[in-house]
Amino acid sequence: MLFEQLLASALTGAHLEIGTAAGGTLKEMMLIYPVAVRPKFVVVDPMTYFDDQMSIIEQNLRSSGIDPATVDFRRGYSWPLFQEALKAKDRFSFIFIDGHHGVKFVTQDLAWTRLLDVGGIVALHDHSKRFPGVLWSVRRFLKVNKNYEKIAETGALVILRKTASSPRPEVTSMDILLAALMKVPLNWKRSFDRRISRA
Repeated sequence: MLFEQLLASALTGAHLEIGTAAGGTLKEMMLIYPVAVRPKFVVVDPMTYFDDQMSIIEQNLRSSGIDPATVDFRRGYSWPLFQEALKAKDRFSFIFIDGHHGVKFVTQDLAWTRLLDVGGIVALHDHSKRFPGVLWSVRRFLKVNKNYEKIAETGALVILRKTASSPRPEVTSMDILLAALMKVPLNWKRSFDRRISRA
């Protein structure tokens, strides 16, 4: 599995997951590492995806022998929590983005790459035509951040590597404004594509 190869390489720093749903992918990622060498895992999620989301995540982790207390759960929305992490000077060697797939939200999630170590990996789920917000955000991100390279794309997963320090914030207020403006045309395109596929 590609995840296993990536995570079992030299990614020894903290790992961040943005959007965890029931914690299934979180559990899989944590189980790649033996407990003795498992890095710190941080989860950012508002915990409003479904009722009792936190309880379901905890049960899911415990079912595989993982103590939920070993995970740093940060309950809230990505953008304000990023501001807190930036002030705290948090660092990560791996970031997995699978939160809200709207173009503005994906762009905001990509701002967390400011805290990514050089050589670190960022992976985004649902990178497919079904989710144009993810496609557009990744394309824009790579266009303005030449120190990131796409190293793999498999199914609906795209994986990028940070090859050098960033001379500027990876995501600026202008990027977020542009993403917000793209919401309507991307929604139109998605609706049009659906109609064509049904015809």
